Amino acid sequence: MALVRWQPRGSLSTWNPFRELEEMRNEMSRMFGWHAGHGESDGLFESLWSPPVDIVQEGDHFVVKADLPGMKKDEIEVTLNGDTLTISGEKKKESETKDDNCYRSERYYGRFSRSLVLPSTVDANKIEASYKDGVLNLTIPKSEEARPKQIKIQS
Repeated sequence: MALVRWQPRGSLSTWNPFRELEEMRNEMSRMFGWHAGHGESDGLFESLWSPPVDIVQEGDHFVVKADLPGMKKDEIEVTLNGDTLTISGEKKKESETKDDNCYRSERYYGRFSRSLVLPSTVDANKIEASYKDGVLNLTIPKSEEARPKQIKIQS
């Protein structure tokens, strides 16, 4: 058996290791018959999808935005434990199709849990949450001791 040097698919100058990992995951899913992301897990993975999240630091608070299209606000749970923020819930399939007319299905269904570690301590009693047009918005103020302080120099 001859050894063949491995080369990534496509152009060598645009090699992306994350694309390679995604392709490997897709091949594993195909090989084992998993339908990743459609909520039909057999216990191998607790959650096959998680919502995309943006975290922005704005002065004395953080703003977290999570895309959760098609969900109702009572299907979403937000918890804070120390400096770890967890967004979880379950996206239910709208209707079950009984025929074989579906050629492609890319929408994700099932339970999810997304935990984010915030870079500094926050004031849990003053967190504000809103949900509109499929986007969860959280405003999380920093605790008083985590806020930057100006120190005057005495002469």
